Amino acid sequence: MLDITHAAGAVIGDLSRAADGGGGLRIGWSDRDGVQAITLAVTAHPVAQEEVVTTPSGGRVFLAPDAARYLRDKLLDVRMDVDGRFRFSISDR
Repeated sequence: MLDITHAAGAVIGDLSRAADGGGGLRIGWSDRDGVQAITLAVTAHPVAQEEVVTTPSGGRVFLAPDAARYLRDKLLDVRMDVDGRFRFSISDR
């Protein structure tokens, strides 16, 4: 299962509360023209087939099936860039 750092969990918790309290961060999977990529979006609720992971701070992550398989042994972290925007990163555990 995807591991989430404390910092990422806190940011996801804030995003979840901003999405009417029941929302969360959707992590999807895009495979366009042979290029595979992870996608992120704040959404109001999970859709069918998505795995829901709850962080200790109450934030929720909705994992699309293909993304969940890829992220099984990964770590989600977040850092703030020089412009004050949050940048999520995924790395091996």
